[in-house]
Amino acid sequence: MPKPQKILVDTENKLIQINWQDGHESVYDLTYLRRACPCAECQPWKEGVGKPGESPESVLKAVGELKAVSDVSAVGGYGIQFQWADGHSYGIYDWGYLRDLCPCDECTAKRRQAL
Repeated sequence: MPKPQKILVDTENKLIQINWQDGHESVYDLTYLRRACPCAECQPWKEGVGKPGESPESVLKAVGELKAVSDVSAVGGYGIQFQWADGHSYGIYDWGYLRDLCPCDECTAKRRQAL
């Protein structure tokens, strides 16, 4: 799995850009990443609660602007963690998960083909 070469947080446009070592570029809307938080609170079906892919009420009715982060920090050499404006900070987004979430047309098409 490629690792990031460069990570840019654009607070004005509410985006994060990751330039990967293999030359690929991913640009994520921060709301997209907040709703895709990988923690057990935001994805309870991983713990056997609820239906896969359904965001729980805590995410759907989050207080604060979902598109805002107050901090982004590295977690070891394997991912990043966000401190979201709604106070949430549990999810660790590892590099593989972030690459799998890439919203570009190429990555979106690959995910569709895999279904």
